[in-house]
Parts: sequence; C-alpha cells; structure tokens
Amino acid sequence: MRLKQTRELNRYFLTIAASDSSGGAGIQQDIRVAGELGYRTLSAVTGITVQDYNQLYCVEPVRPSIVSMQADRCLSSFAVSAVKIGALCSAPNVEAVAQCLQKHSPRHVVLDPVLSSSGGSALFPLESVHELTDELFPLTSVVTPNKPEFEILTGEEIDTIEQGATIAETFCRSWNTSILLKGGHFGHKMIREALVTADGTVFFERKRLKFGYDHGTGCTFSTALACFLGNGLPLPEAYHQASGYLVRHFGE
Repeated sequence: MRLKQTRELNRYFLTIAASDSSGGAGIQQDIRVAGELGYRTLSAVTGITVQDYNQLYCVEPVRPSIVSMQADRCLSSFAVSAVKIGALCSAPNVEAVAQCLQKHSPRHVVLDPVLSSSGGSALFPLESVHELTDELFPLTSVVTPNKPEFEILTGEEIDTIEQGATIAETFCRSWNTSILLKGGHFGHKMIREALVTADGTVFFERKRLKFGYDHGTGCTFSTALACFLGNGLPLPEAYHQASGYLVRHFGE
C-alpha cells in the first residue's frame, strides 16, 4: 500500500484557472477532484474571484507575467501528466498560457472555455474570444464547451446536439483540436453529448439526472477528463469515466 501511495504522489496534474472564493469551482474544485483521482495537483492562478453558489461579485485577473511564471515553474519542475485550463480572466493571460504550452508541449491538455459564471457574469472578455480560439485551442487535446459557450465561440445558434455536432466538425478542423460538446443545456429528454475529433463524431447518451446544485460541474468534468487522459485512456473511454465520476458526485 505504501508503494502505491508513493507512485500516486509522483503523478502530477496542473490546473490553470481562477480561484473561487466559495471553493465550489475553479482551482479549488480542480485540486479536490484531481486529488481524489490520485494526482498531486499543481496550480497557476489566473484570477481572483469573489463569489458564492448564487452569484459572481468580482473578478480580478492576475498579471500575465505571474500566470506565465507559475505555469512555467510547474511544467519545468514536475513531470506533469495532464493539464486542465479553465477561466483565464483576460486576453493577455491567453497569450501567456499559449507561450508556456508551446515551450513545454504537455501531452494532455483539456480546455474548459469558461466565459461566464453559471449566473451569467463575465469571466472572460467576449471581444477577445478569437484570441482564445486562434492562439490556445490548437495547443489543446480537447475543448469542452457547453451549448451557450459553443454558440459564442462559433457565432452560431444551435437547437439540437446533432446540429451542434455538424457545426463542430467544421470547427474541429479550423481550431485543430477535438471538441466535446456537452449536452446539459439542450432540451433533449436524455443527456446527449457529441465528441468530434479528426477521426469522426461519436454521440453519447445518458439519463438526465437532477443535480442538487450545479456550481462546479463543468470544472469537475473537465478535470476528471484530463486526469483519465493522463492515466493513458483514449478520449472516448476517458469521457465515459469522467461522466461517471460527475454523476456519482453531483447526481441525486
């Protein structure tokens, strides 16, 4: 048992995201999830937020030079198995993180394009979305937008997961990354989600569960997905494992 624990402590996970003062999302939730999945978690804080489970009150971006130094030290000093990127809080932070990823080329990078809080308050300037898609998306393994985020990123209105998947097939090529279009915001009776990669599109379906609260569900899923990719699972299997983890922790 002691040897197993030692091996787990040598598995490193890096979250590049904002701090959530409520502890329910952001780097606090990323650290919690990755720890439960057997990783020692490193962090590069991109912003300081004041929020609770109902509202985001304030966002203060961290200087890009500090974000860059945090991420660079983590990737230089530890053998990081997987990286999760969440809210970046400013356009200059996009460039800082992109330069760091270009320098170190971590193998598994999951980007959750957090543009606003669940209550609708902005966590990233929407006029700079193109910098996110142009500079950072091509350096990732997969991006995990929900319906509202995908509509903002693409400028397209989407009614069904099938329509979203068709649009994602085009953007998968232009963004040079895989896209996992999450299904919670669609009106389907079942949760239907689409994984679009260079090899094609796969649809997933599961029962729609009622969550006692949904603050931090996106962070939880993207972190779990990155962890399972870091374990060496292929993307579809990592999706299944991350989805199951999310249901176990939030479903009623």
